[in-house]
Amino acid sequence: MTIERVTVSLSAELRHAAQKAADNAGVAFSSVVSEALEAWVRGQLVDDWLAEHQADHGVFDEDELRTFALEAGVPYVPARRSRSAA
Repeated sequence: MTIERVTVSLSAELRHAAQKAADNAGVAFSSVVSEALEAWVRGQLVDDWLAEHQADHGVFDEDELRTFALEAGVPYVPARRSRSAA
């Protein structure tokens, strides 16, 4: 895997909180940022798959989604309507 150095802008509060969490976990700040971005990308891929699946097979209602989450043992978090990032 190739590693690239990038520059990002974060609020000072977020940067300090993430740095403190990284320090407490004994990992590099860049690892925290990388893991967070990986999780966000996975979430976007799941959202894309879900939208495609529902386009082909019909839309899940909120009760079905809550049931799926319960069966999977994860909290139910409703999808946001906007995919824009700040």
